[in-house]
Amino acid sequence: MDYEYPDGQSVDFYGFEVVEFYLKRLLLYYSDYALNIRLLYGMIVACIITMMVLFVLFMRRIRRTRNRQREFDSARKNLHDGFYQILISGTKPQVKDLELACDMTLDRITLYRPETLSKLISEICMDLSRELDYIPNAEPLCSLTGVKGFYERSLASAHRVLFTLQNLVNMQIPVNEGLLAVYINHYDNNIRHMARMCHVISSNSDPYRYFLDDLNEKQGLWRFMMLHRLFGWVLANERQMPQFLILAEKVQNEESVAFLIQEVAYWGTEQEKASLHKLFLSPNYRYRAAALHAVAILRDKSQEKAAIDTFEQQPETIRQEVLKAVYAINSGQYTDFFVRAYRTSALKQTREVALNCLYSYGRDGRRTFELLRGEVLENESDRMLMDQIDAMGILNQLRMF
Repeated sequence: MDYEYPDGQSVDFYGFEVVEFYLKRLLLYYSDYALNIRLLYGMIVACIITMMVLFVLFMRRIRRTRNRQREFDSARKNLHDGFYQILISGTKPQVKDLELACDMTLDRITLYRPETLSKLISEICMDLSRELDYIPNAEPLCSLTGVKGFYERSLASAHRVLFTLQNLVNMQIPVNEGLLAVYINHYDNNIRHMARMCHVISSNSDPYRYFLDDLNEKQGLWRFMMLHRLFGWVLANERQMPQFLILAEKVQNEESVAFLIQEVAYWGTEQEKASLHKLFLSPNYRYRAAALHAVAILRDKSQEKAAIDTFEQQPETIRQEVLKAVYAINSGQYTDFFVRAYRTSALKQTREVALNCLYSYGRDGRRTFELLRGEVLENESDRMLMDQIDAMGILNQLRMF
């Protein structure tokens, strides 16, 4: 903006000078108003400016979200089937295998942002985790597509750390141990636990270094689920498993000890599996239930008699676990055990569990159930209970067709 002087010369006003000029004019315009009126006008102007800024930021966020969603939809349409084939393949993929599976060159694949490819691979891995304890090619696929490098950069820059660690653990991708050093003793419990699980995947020297400390802390259900999947990866990669029962003796947290006992059924050594019956009369009732549950999962007939022998020494809640374990093993030799439990148990829930187990315990169990129903015709409550169990059994059979 130019202003002419009498001598014909001019001066340019720009930048902050222009802002200062108009600000002074605005203040001069309101100078005759009372102070409170000026403050009110100032607040109104500030609110208008703030709303305009927020509106612009909101629209930018919506536009960015829509663009990212369109990119993800495109990636899912073009790459989902190819990534799925790579992830379940029995051999480690090379670049040509990825290009053949996706019918697209690697350069075109990597045109998608790493965040988008990460989201797609994570989604497929979560679907596969319902069927597989270990997804063999998650790490090679992430390396080929640049997703692993993206995760490493995120850890190095402390950007979205928890989200990154969750993906690394869910997809069981090892990273450099140095990147985890900052987070292994982090003040945030979730970040610390995730980093230590990632350390198990990434470390070959001392993967279980922090296990004892972690398991002594209060645990969430999500962590037990992730540890279970993690042990599946360890076994599939022929890595050294922790000694579950020895570790359980050192842990003080009862929930963690019960979890370790149950994990013996899935990942324990044969020696550990065969020694579960020693916990049937543990001083801690939770450990007894965990051991019985593990034997039920194993369907170990060699420990069935040991469970039955402890029945009379158990409290009612653990008696129910004994009944369920014998039913799960299903050797067909202990029909009389269910009948005796039904007749001698004082608690209604225990008697109900005994009848349910008897009803589905093979042909002999079903026949004995019908004989019992004939004996209790005069007992209205027992007859009603047996009729309900029979009705539920018939309903379950119909659902199977």
